[in-house]
Parts: sequence; C-alpha cells; structure tokens
Amino acid sequence: MKKFTTLMAATLVVSLMIVAPVGAHERTRRSVSHAKIVQEHSEDDAPDATKRNIGWSRLVRTSDGYSATVFARGLEPGGVYTFWLVSPYHFGPDGPIIPTGVFVARGAGVVVGANGTARVQMSAEVGQPGIANFPVPGAESFHEMEDPLTSIVRVEIAYHGNVDEAGPGEVTTWLSDFWTGAACPSFLDPNLAGQPHCPVYLAATHMP
Repeated sequence: MKKFTTLMAATLVVSLMIVAPVGAHERTRRSVSHAKIVQEHSEDDAPDATKRNIGWSRLVRTSDGYSATVFARGLEPGGVYTFWLVSPYHFGPDGPIIPTGVFVARGAGVVVGANGTARVQMSAEVGQPGIANFPVPGAESFHEMEDPLTSIVRVEIAYHGNVDEAGPGEVTTWLSDFWTGAACPSFLDPNLAGQPHCPVYLAATHMP
C-alpha cells in the first residue's frame, strides 16, 4: 500500500511538471483589456478636448482573433449607428490616415432606442478580409486581419443619421457600411473628399 501511494505521488508530480508549462504557454496566448469609449471629435470634426466618457469596450484577444463587448450611452434616440473593428489605425495632422495593411471590419449595426443606449457583440478572426467596395477612388484596399495579440485595436462608432431621415429601404444600407446616410458626406462634393465616411466621433482604443 505504501509503495502504491508513493508511486501515485510521484506520478502526480511528473504530471504537474508536464502540464504546468503548457498552461503557462496557453495563458500568454489570451488577453483581456478594457477601454473607455470617448468622444474624440465634435460634430464639425474638430478635436474634442473634453474626451467625454460615454461607455466601455471589453476586448478579448487570442491567437485566432479577437472579440469585443461594447456598451455606449448618450446616443441619439432613433439614430443609426455602426460599430467597427479597426487595426492598425492612427491619426495625422490632417485627419484619419489609412496606412497600407489596415484592417477594417464591420462589427455591428443598431437603431438606438429611446433610452439612447446600445450594447453589441463584435468579433473578427485571423485571415478575415477587410471590407470591400470602399467608394473612394485611389484608396488603399483594406487588409486582412493579422497579429491579433500585438496590434492596436480600435472600436469606432459611426453615426449615419436618424431613421426619420431615411428613405424606403435605406436603413438596411446604412447599417451595412460606413459611407451612406443622411449624416454622411456626399461623394459628389469634392470639398468633402477628406472625410470619405460617416462621422466618427466616438471610439475606444485598446493597446496591445
């Protein structure tokens, strides 16, 4: 009986020696971060120094991709909003810069209720292509998603306008992209070429 107990103890020690490094390795391949959703710009696209906190984003990363739970408040009741996963992404002195290799994916779209809040789930996986058919001539194509554990990930919220401003069937289109809607620029106006998308005032930034 004593020999059996000793053997079991030795087996357990060996098992722990084998399993522990694997567990440690797995933990390094998953991370969770939280970020505030802040108002980065005013309606006239000027930087908003107040950085008003209007919600939060929780991002879970693995080696296969990432997923996010997002809650936003203070939104326009009846407003049409889309939520986007963007990586990598940065701003220059003249506005948004889209470098070669940027990944942009639609995460969700909502029509906000009377309480002005929205809660959405979003996800993307390695190898997923970025959105297609971006209507700006000469713009870089969006790249597929890669490096989920090490890249900057931004959750960006675009406002398309109010449902009362939409024509028949237009809300469905507004919810599918980030360049259509009553609040979005007209591509027929060359003066608006610098903002080829619906207004993005609200965003959360997750650093790796």
